[in-house]
Amino acid sequence: MSGYSGRMSTSPQGLSLERPPLAPEDAGRLASAGAPEWHPSGQRVVYAVTTFAGDRAQSRLFEAGEGLAPRPLTHEGISHSPVWAPDGHALAFLGTRGDEAGLYLLDARGGEAERVAHLPGTPRSVVWAPDCRHVAVEVLAPAEPSPSPRVVRRLRYDLNGAGFLGDRVWQVQVVDAATGAVAVVGPPDRHHFHPSWSPGGGRLVLVTSQRPDWDLEWVWDVYAVEWPQDRWTRLSAADGVSLMPVFSRSGRQVVFFHNHSATTSSTADYHLQVVDSAGGDGVRCLTHAVDRGATQGMVPARGSAARELPDGRWLWQASAGGQQWLMATALEGETTPVVKHLASASLSPDGTRVAGLTLEASRPPEVAVASLAAGTSATLTDLNPWLRDRRLPPPPQVVALPSPAGPVESVVWEPPTPASGPRPLLVHFHGGPHGAVGPYFSFAELMLASQGYLVAAPNFRGSAGWGQAFADLLGANWGAQEGEDGMALIRHLVRTGVADPSRVGAYGGSYGGFMTNWMITHYPSEIQAAVTMSTMSDLATLAYTTDHWESLQ
Repeated sequence: MSGYSGRMSTSPQGLSLERPPLAPEDAGRLASAGAPEWHPSGQRVVYAVTTFAGDRAQSRLFEAGEGLAPRPLTHEGISHSPVWAPDGHALAFLGTRGDEAGLYLLDARGGEAERVAHLPGTPRSVVWAPDCRHVAVEVLAPAEPSPSPRVVRRLRYDLNGAGFLGDRVWQVQVVDAATGAVAVVGPPDRHHFHPSWSPGGGRLVLVTSQRPDWDLEWVWDVYAVEWPQDRWTRLSAADGVSLMPVFSRSGRQVVFFHNHSATTSSTADYHLQVVDSAGGDGVRCLTHAVDRGATQGMVPARGSAARELPDGRWLWQASAGGQQWLMATALEGETTPVVKHLASASLSPDGTRVAGLTLEASRPPEVAVASLAAGTSATLTDLNPWLRDRRLPPPPQVVALPSPAGPVESVVWEPPTPASGPRPLLVHFHGGPHGAVGPYFSFAELMLASQGYLVAAPNFRGSAGWGQAFADLLGANWGAQEGEDGMALIRHLVRTGVADPSRVGAYGGSYGGFMTNWMITHYPSEIQAAVTMSTMSDLATLAYTTDHWESLQ
């Protein structure tokens, strides 16, 4: 077990204290990269970069490679989710020009991108068929004119980030890239997510529910559908939430993530499963013994699909102790860590490298290429060079303190300036509660530490990445244990002399907002200030009015 040493920091080596601290308005200057995708040649990757002009976002496409400096591929509007056709003849991506969203193609020979299909609603993700002609796109259907009063027919009528859903559903739409014709896959009144093509084409796997009470339970299954014949086969066991299915190279198997729970989408870890693509009862879990979950968002969020390596193992992204790992799992179940601190990984055509987003303490994710054999990586981008002109804190420390359930780890950011005494302390409670904080770039925490605060974020009991038993500690028991863990951290930092007990604040959003409310009402003499965001103050109103895509537990 490790603990905070109480060391008063000096400025990081070589840092001029004349540089200005990170300021709130700097958030608008940040450029962020989208998940990169390989060109079929394996020599370069394409990715999106999002920037802001005031409140208006712009997302452009770039490509880069080892020895190839980043160069723009698009210049206007919003462009995202780029994927090269398997034969490399064209780049497909989703874009918005004006107020219209659609599927665009950029010819590899050059020229301007052309919109081949208007996709009303909110499209996301692009998956080329092996025939290099058809493209599957996941689309949230557009909103109908809102009646007054609204009529709600399903329990899950609202979604954080999307707002009122009503009868809107996610669809899988297949676009003919030559003609622009669009065909909707499956019943139009049911949700369909996460499409992926079979190696020979002619079949799709996706996630849906054919159960009439789909909004009263958490059962989302993997189905294979023969397209365009519209013949369906359920592949998963109808006992929980399935995500991100993909075919093996042979087409004989389908690998997907599953949470082993029909009562929640978000508080049970997701594990890798395999099943025969023809169907049957042969579903096997490959990673349950690992007891660390795949990095997946709750339905309908997208995560990273597993990818088959040349040796038959499957590469997937795991959350372990607040940090991100790429793992390789054999069909016999043996799992080996491969690459650390890389997210949104795309496997190279030859299966020897991954392109992904680096996770670092001092800057937002950059596009990088990593060797799976050596574990080494080369960063291709430098999206926020201006950060080097700011006075940033040193890399955070990880503090481990005892609890009845074992060590509770917290991340602590120190200010970059020398200390003349104990610091004002701000404690951040993460959301979820099945979330976690890692020692990675976080603008709010870096900005506050840059301004002179000691900032600490506890991965309290119930956080993800320390095993399912640790996460399950909060079942029907919100607040008390997390509050104890937060206070143990505060008292430890006070006892070691780095935190001022008369200047302690708490803040957080969503479940972190709930915990902020908990802290100021249960420990009013030890918390002097608080900011609660997207908060919950009454569990009854939460249950009946808020975000019914959330767990029904």
